[in-house]
Amino acid sequence: MTREHGVDPFDDDAAAPERAARLVRTAAAPEDRITLTDEQEAIASLAPGHNAVLVLGAPGTGRTTVAVEYAARRIEAGLDPESLLLLAPSRDAAARLRDALTRRLAAAGRGTRAVTPVRTWSSYAFDLLRRARVTGPLRHLEVAPRLLTGAEQDTVIAELLEGYAAGLAAAPDWPADVAPAVEARGFRREVRELVDRMSELGLEPGRLQELGTAHGRPEWEAAAVLLQDYRDRIDLGMAEAFDAAGLLSAAVRVLTERHPEDPERDAAAQAFVAAERDRLAVLVVEDLHEATPAVHDLLTVLGRGRDVLLTASPDTTVEGFRGARPDLLARYPGVLDPDPVPGAAPPASPDGRVRVLTRGHRMRAEVQDAYLRVARRVRQRTAGVERTRTETVPADGDGAVRAHVVPTRAHEDQLVLERVLRVHHEDGVPLDRILVVARSGSRVAALARHLEAEGVPVLRDAAGLVLKEEPAVAPLLTLVDAAGALAEDPEARVEDVLDPDEVVGLLTGRYGMASALHVRRLRQDLLAAERGRGGRRTSDALLAAALLDPSLAGPEHERHRALRRVHWMLRDGLEAARAPSASPETVLWALWSASGRAERWRSLALRPAEHANDRRESRRADADLDAVVALFKVAERFVDQFPGASPESFAVYMESQDLPVDTLARRAESGDAVHVRTPAAAAGQEWDTVIVVGLQEGVWPNTRLRGQLLGATDLVDLVTLPADAPWPTDHRTRLREVRQDELRMLAAAVSRARRQVVVTAVRSPDEGPSDFLDLVDPPERLPAEARDAAGVRRLTAVPDPITASALVGRLRRVLEAGDEADAADGATSRAAAAAGLAVLAEDGVTVADPRRWWGLLPLSTEAALVDPEREVVALSPSRVETALRNPLNWVLYHVGANAGGTLAQSVGTLVHSVAEHHPEGVPEDVRAELERRLPELGLPEGWITEIEHDRARGLVDAYIGYWSIARAAGRRPVAQEVRLLADLTWGGTTVRITGVVDRLEADAQGRPFIADLKTGRSAPTGAEMARQPQLAAYQVAVRAGGLEQVRDDPATDPALRAALAGLEHPTTPAGAALVQLGAGTQKTKVQDQPALEDEDTWALEQVFTAARRTTGPRFLALHEAGARRCALPSVCPLCSEGRQVTEWPR
Repeated sequence: MTREHGVDPFDDDAAAPERAARLVRTAAAPEDRITLTDEQEAIASLAPGHNAVLVLGAPGTGRTTVAVEYAARRIEAGLDPESLLLLAPSRDAAARLRDALTRRLAAAGRGTRAVTPVRTWSSYAFDLLRRARVTGPLRHLEVAPRLLTGAEQDTVIAELLEGYAAGLAAAPDWPADVAPAVEARGFRREVRELVDRMSELGLEPGRLQELGTAHGRPEWEAAAVLLQDYRDRIDLGMAEAFDAAGLLSAAVRVLTERHPEDPERDAAAQAFVAAERDRLAVLVVEDLHEATPAVHDLLTVLGRGRDVLLTASPDTTVEGFRGARPDLLARYPGVLDPDPVPGAAPPASPDGRVRVLTRGHRMRAEVQDAYLRVARRVRQRTAGVERTRTETVPADGDGAVRAHVVPTRAHEDQLVLERVLRVHHEDGVPLDRILVVARSGSRVAALARHLEAEGVPVLRDAAGLVLKEEPAVAPLLTLVDAAGALAEDPEARVEDVLDPDEVVGLLTGRYGMASALHVRRLRQDLLAAERGRGGRRTSDALLAAALLDPSLAGPEHERHRALRRVHWMLRDGLEAARAPSASPETVLWALWSASGRAERWRSLALRPAEHANDRRESRRADADLDAVVALFKVAERFVDQFPGASPESFAVYMESQDLPVDTLARRAESGDAVHVRTPAAAAGQEWDTVIVVGLQEGVWPNTRLRGQLLGATDLVDLVTLPADAPWPTDHRTRLREVRQDELRMLAAAVSRARRQVVVTAVRSPDEGPSDFLDLVDPPERLPAEARDAAGVRRLTAVPDPITASALVGRLRRVLEAGDEADAADGATSRAAAAAGLAVLAEDGVTVADPRRWWGLLPLSTEAALVDPEREVVALSPSRVETALRNPLNWVLYHVGANAGGTLAQSVGTLVHSVAEHHPEGVPEDVRAELERRLPELGLPEGWITEIEHDRARGLVDAYIGYWSIARAAGRRPVAQEVRLLADLTWGGTTVRITGVVDRLEADAQGRPFIADLKTGRSAPTGAEMARQPQLAAYQVAVRAGGLEQVRDDPATDPALRAALAGLEHPTTPAGAALVQLGAGTQKTKVQDQPALEDEDTWALEQVFTAARRTTGPRFLALHEAGARRCALPSVCPLCSEGRQVTEWPR
């Protein structure tokens, strides 16, 4: 991996500043010249001196073809490519334009040109600033200009807001309707929106404050303070950095500003501008409808008096949310007319310089009709753009448009999968000619994951991926941080810098590759070796320590491979971090080299994919390599920006990046793969089949007003609209504008298709389709059987998708039909099914291989979870009752196989936490704490939320009431959430009781009393309380010295040690109680258990009986009268839902 300084951050193929020599793409094979229509020919053959010409056309009418042909003919006529500039809105669009021009010139025998005239708008602006630093007015910049990424911008804003909250700087005086939102994560998005719009407009914070005062917008006055601090931070630490929005306005300033205060700089600026104007003779601008006001300003400066060809399709704008203004097309071409020259002829009438393409070459008739139904709803805010919709002639051939409504999101995912596979297998459409479009990046990611899980190769837009979340990147960042911290503090231990979840993540991630079973066995090996040495460290501490010292696990074993892999990485990373020249790059390289993944993943990515598994592994390796390369690019930029920064600071920097990190690192091209994208990412391309997903009310169209909290949209209108134009600040006008943007995105999505469009939505009691669905495929087009009596579209029955797993399922069912099928036909069917499964297994479909079917192989192990004769049996008091009543439930809870947490449990957890922080139960303090933390439940507004909040308040009131009861009984609080640890030995078995006491109190004699807070509604009977297992286990642990052990542990918090030291009889329990906060009674219900006496051996017997039932390898399924429902009924033989893994659900 090499360093490439000075590379344009917007253009993959931009030339380095020297422009001496560079690598260029291999020229595409020459193609036959395209035959142009008469209207295209008239544009492509425009004679020099035509001034500005605007070409309007619907998608697929050949705008790009005309632009490329025009540029090629000007070059063939002798125009120096250096004098030609082609501009496109995005990097992908520029790459496609560049490739098309290269092919066109190659077809004419002119070969590949070393200097490309194609750039994005931002790329040209960046290149202009870079050259202005070398020879122009920006020579005062000490460092070459660079791009400030959106992720970096977000980090700076987050740091400023955190500084205000911590009192490190004077906070802006936000108005009352804005102040509550400042701490919300979405507030940063609003600030970024305002920053971008101000950068585009070239506004300074002082001007924003003036506008806020003049127009009664206090949020602008407050935001001006934040934005000034933002500018100061950028100027102080990153003076050479320009955000993407500000590049364009900065370029305009370079081309227009004078510097009378500095004659030398002014002369350099005038010479630079003159040279640039002399250099550029012809401009070709693609997709002008995606341009922001800043782009229009730049084009006005560059294009006035030049030959300019502009293409646009104002009905398919997809960058409206980034400030695109298709309404500004009304200014063209007149805005580019040269300044009047005395005696010179005026330019041709603008009417003759607006050309319209009316012949479609992409959309078949039915697809075009759907597009037109959407496009006709789009209305330009400013008149003057000629309409062309009704005149476009569709392409030849058949097309199809279908809408489907399904009952759930899961059904929608399956429908997409089924459509993709059916179009591919039955219609013969290659996968890379299929596009799936979703409104949001999160929905794109979910659909891509679903398709990939079913074995369908997917190509996603890399711009939406958050680098730190990539599976190949997250472990590297964790290790960079750990290596840096360990190098900085020689006394630090691995367990001090890595938490248990991070350690397990390293072992089971893309570098360790361990399974959960391997980690469990490794823990057992570590504990056995530790006990053999007489140590008492926990498995979490041992697991972390073993990353630097694998010998802690004892003799090397096959199951230690993951540990050794991560050990080698951390060892080499630590060595690199300790080197005098250490940097994030050197540490990252040491980790990557030690991983040994480079060659392995490379070979997988390039290996011929003969089987389904090979294809999945190849795609995974491809994506991993792409992510790692991108990480190195970011690390390189970080080191350049922050020389001398530590490895930990890079890890913190990456962790703070909540937005996708832009990088020039190339991602591998995928061949036959379905494209899953947002409308913006799909712009400018075409596919045979397009599936538009999620036309839900409130989702598409998403009519949430953007930039309204800080008034970014109002600011743009105030600055850009003519003085006599109305200022559209009312809510209804804004909603109409947003809906227009949503319509344009839908029109763009539909118009990507050549032959077939499928649109989908969910209809359920909670959500329904938007009117966009019927706009694409009106109900009156449906056959009678597809509508109900009211004329409403019926739900689509989703067929089984044509996937390997579904096929295997059907074939296995045939095999298991047995006597249920006709004897002769059944025998034949089973033979065919067996043959089909064999073919699939040979092709690498693992689920078709009987050797992998659950239930047909012998048990993988019959070893017990714990050998009670050799190992300590760990037991939690809270699970003693479960182990006694239903051992199967215990093991399911133990391995995390129970159902997920409920809302009631979340409320209970919150109340426990509130009680922990208020042991004295002072009513005002406890209630205030609860109200402050209720938002942590994350519930939406509504009556259900109010019910849950009221329930939490009732639980807190019961807790307050309990403290009065405890005081009346003569008890005082000692501590909350007290760890308890005690070893008990009986009959050759050692049981370790580990648990946490909700509330520890002391009676008048200094004896410990245990109170366990219960927030549920069920409670044991009075008779059951005498021997209630959980409280009995707590008391047994106390009698065994459990509190003394915690008190004497040096790792125990000093305050807790002092509190426990105040117990006069720490091994003599005063009893225990269940405090039923959720009983719903007027008075807090307290269920006491008497103190254990020496003769109460029943409690000890309970503990050891429960321990024996948890060792395995077999676990009893017991159903007692009144017992709780099973944790996982589907695996319980006593439950009606229970079945063997070899049984199919009927």
